[in-house]
Amino acid sequence: MYAMLNETLEETMESRMERLVLEYAQTVPKTRPLEPRLSLQDDLAIESLALVSLALRLGEEFGVDIANMDLELGAVRTFEDLVKLASILQHQSTALQQQSTAS
Repeated sequence: MYAMLNETLEETMESRMERLVLEYAQTVPKTRPLEPRLSLQDDLAIESLALVSLALRLGEEFGVDIANMDLELGAVRTFEDLVKLASILQHQSTALQQQSTAS
């Protein structure tokens, strides 16, 4: 049951990330869903400043201040890397929510 729930959450995360990535992409591939191996820079033409903006937006959506996190955006090169980053932010957001309810 938990595996199925996790897959559903991951699919939701991927579709959410796809929506955001397509807002920032200069080049949009015709196939959906986006393939994990797509290069943000080469295939989607997302420049480094746009990636920073996208990361800040992700932080806002999850209620996490990414400026205070030790994130290496230079390591985010593919769509899959971005989905992993979003998962990290989601976990951070969950941890922050749990801390605030425990206080």
